[in-house]
Amino acid sequence: MLRTQIYLPEDLKREIDLVRRRTGESLSDYLRKAAEKAVEAERRKRVDLKKLAKEFTSGVKKSGWEGIDVLKWQREIRKDRKIL
Repeated sequence: MLRTQIYLPEDLKREIDLVRRRTGESLSDYLRKAAEKAVEAERRKRVDLKKLAKEFTSGVKKSGWEGIDVLKWQREIRKDRKIL
């Protein structure tokens, strides 16, 4: 484990102390758990975005757009409609 020093606003430190006194946790344990939860939430967001991208691209394949150059098609449509 690595030692780390951080600065906390006084009001946040007071709130943390109130919570951890009720649970009996040390400040270190409390902050470690909070950091782990924050990292896990970010990890879930990345996984959810990857899952969404996969579902979207699989939907495109099922819709008949597979193999079509969408940018080329878009340029042609815009040129036909004089939207540049």
